[in-house]
Amino acid sequence: MLTRFRKWLETNKIFFEVFVAITLPIIAIYISVQANRIAENQTRIMEEENLPQLELRMNQEYNESIKIYDNNVWSLYNRGGKLSNLSIDKMSFIRFTNNGTNKWNEIELPIYGYFAMHGILTGESEGLIYQIDNNKNGFKELQLRNQLLNDGQFEVEAFIGFTYLDIFDNRHSLFFKCSPSITPVLEEEWLQMQKKQNEADSTLYFPKVSASDILKIYNVAN
Repeated sequence: MLTRFRKWLETNKIFFEVFVAITLPIIAIYISVQANRIAENQTRIMEEENLPQLELRMNQEYNESIKIYDNNVWSLYNRGGKLSNLSIDKMSFIRFTNNGTNKWNEIELPIYGYFAMHGILTGESEGLIYQIDNNKNGFKELQLRNQLLNDGQFEVEAFIGFTYLDIFDNRHSLFFKCSPSITPVLEEEWLQMQKKQNEADSTLYFPKVSASDILKIYNVAN
């Protein structure tokens, strides 16, 4: 039986040589592909672990003299990897919706002077890295809301965007609607609001705007 097996091997020697010649390169390619995938996954995991993790928080400061929370303070924290080249952009709008007709007509008016002129960059790349407030405009908001109560709904919508580099020099952008509450927004929405701001006929200085100014612009628009 052993003799017959040897004869069978000798007879099929060429077949085995061809089989080995074909399969070994395939196995080698497969092993190489799998090794590359493992290396790519390890690199991706390492990068993700070292990416900045940004969080925007809002704190309201109470004004004892007028008995209201009149100052909103937004603080940007980084809980992840280090970042650099942080840049900040801000936009704010008055949104007024008239409810005196059968249909609700709405206007959005770009404003400036809602945010404090300068925020505070802490100089850190981790922990608290940036802070800005609304220049104690909370009382002004309350005044306008009360004055326009019988005409419609008034609110200030504010947006803030951050662009930065991670430790791999990849650029990232993050956008928030930060008033009346903090909500992440997509870049498309941010760009739409930028377009509205740029195409507006005028921009109102918020500390000086009056309820009659808003109603006058609304009546012209509608």
